Amino acid sequence: MYQFKDGQVVRNGYSTIPYTWIHNEKGNKSICIMLPGLGYTTQRPLFHYATSMCLNHQIDILHVNYQFAKNEHFTRLSKEKQDRWMYEDVKAVVEEILTGTNYEQCFLLCKSIGTIPMALEWTHKNFIQNPFGIWLTPLLKEDNVYETLVKTELPSLCIIGDQDHHFINERVTALKKNEHISTVIIPGADHSLEIQGDVSASIEAVKIMVDSVQDFIRSHRI
Repeated sequence: MYQFKDGQVVRNGYSTIPYTWIHNEKGNKSICIMLPGLGYTTQRPLFHYATSMCLNHQIDILHVNYQFAKNEHFTRLSKEKQDRWMYEDVKAVVEEILTGTNYEQCFLLCKSIGTIPMALEWTHKNFIQNPFGIWLTPLLKEDNVYETLVKTELPSLCIIGDQDHHFINERVTALKKNEHISTVIIPGADHSLEIQGDVSASIEAVKIMVDSVQDFIRSHRI
């Protein structure tokens, strides 16, 4: 049976980060840490289905529900300091939850702005062990995100629509050359992985995402 723990981590006087930890009381070997977008929360469809999928495969879940857009101190910072702030927020929550646990592997599933702290962790390897990456609509215009992803030697899945404003053909082509990355391009999909004006096509886009993530998880879950 799964237990749900809602809480928050106070990192400093300006940063309080809510989270939801869903864990099997009998203990699972794997956890999936989910980092949402700036406006695309863990309650939106992509995360809802990804969460259900992980639970069906005996993988615990940690939703890091940061609220950067609502934090006036964050919005006044430089881009470099914002990136570091995001990373430190995520790191604080993960360390709070994972201390004392015995997870043997970690999936990191991130969307949009969540791929910025993900890229930093991919480089620094401070808080996750045996990592596997699921990059949803990564910010490929961000050099750090792109360079980290294109050079990664960690098993990764990248899903992006060709109408996403972060879709850069040359960079996506380079990702395809990395044997450690499975790259899925959804025709007509925007940054929310939706097809504007076509609900049926948007539902099919979600199905492509779900099937791709499920295949990736099945291939790597211990």
